[in-house]
Amino acid sequence: MSENQNVETIRQIYADFGRGNIPGVLAIFTEDVEHQEPPAGQPPFRGTYRGLKEVGGLFMGMHDAIEVEEFEPQEFFSKGETVVALGRYRFRVRANGNHYETDWTMVWRFRDGKVASWKTYKDSAAEAAALRTT
Repeated sequence: MSENQNVETIRQIYADFGRGNIPGVLAIFTEDVEHQEPPAGQPPFRGTYRGLKEVGGLFMGMHDAIEVEEFEPQEFFSKGETVVALGRYRFRVRANGNHYETDWTMVWRFRDGKVASWKTYKDSAAEAAALRTT
């Protein structure tokens, strides 16, 4: 797959995520996909998720925990089988009404035309503080 196709695939993932089309997102992942969130966050926004079942559970946990108010991918950089996306989001926590926003970087790695792994880098301290209910 070309670098431009990889960027378009990531754009499609973000568009599907924004529409709540999680099955569409999952269809672009390998069976053994792996995702890493910063370890210091609050559940479900921390740790490593392996395989479609765990990654699908992450998306369900996100949906239950937050409402997306803004999700804006801004720049994409691609080399070979890797795409780096820079952006910003703003979420509202469903349990307590808190809002938080952060710039983020996501590093996506492809294998055989599908996403095999990605990592998220963000302000996990602000996110964890907003998610706390006590």
